[in-house]
Amino acid sequence: MIIDVPIWRNADLIRTIPITRADLNQAISRNDFRPEDTPKPGKARWYSWRDVVAVAAAQDLRKLGFGPSVAFGLVQEHLSPFLQGRIDAPDDCAGVLWLIRPSDDHLTFEAPCEFLRHTEYEELLIAPNENACIIVNVGRIAARVFNELQATETAKVIREEFQILGPVI
Repeated sequence: MIIDVPIWRNADLIRTIPITRADLNQAISRNDFRPEDTPKPGKARWYSWRDVVAVAAAQDLRKLGFGPSVAFGLVQEHLSPFLQGRIDAPDDCAGVLWLIRPSDDHLTFEAPCEFLRHTEYEELLIAPNENACIIVNVGRIAARVFNELQATETAKVIREEFQILGPVI
């Protein structure tokens, strides 16, 4: 039985996020980022919506001035496991904030992180004795990229490599 699982290719990520093909390939080849799917040799790489959210979050961190290794390292170390372990559908990201707490003098991918669900009507309070933190709105990123990806033709592709039994999200 073939299930219609939305998957996207490099071109979809480059157009949606945006990220250059070279930056995406470099993040993967240096093991800073590992997508959910590992292609068979000679086959094209495909990405799940979780991968796309993770790459978009890394790009947002890069816009703040973090290098690709730190941005993708944070995503691989913290965000990807969170998405794969606790988020079943794009709507599950609604209100999710990712708090990254750098050390006193720098940010590394080992930085302590926290995920919380927050509504726009709540105040987000950081204790006075805590350092400033970086707040990544995973819910907004997920909504933005998923809506754009749904419009791509690739989202409707059924691939033989993804034959599976039962429902998949």
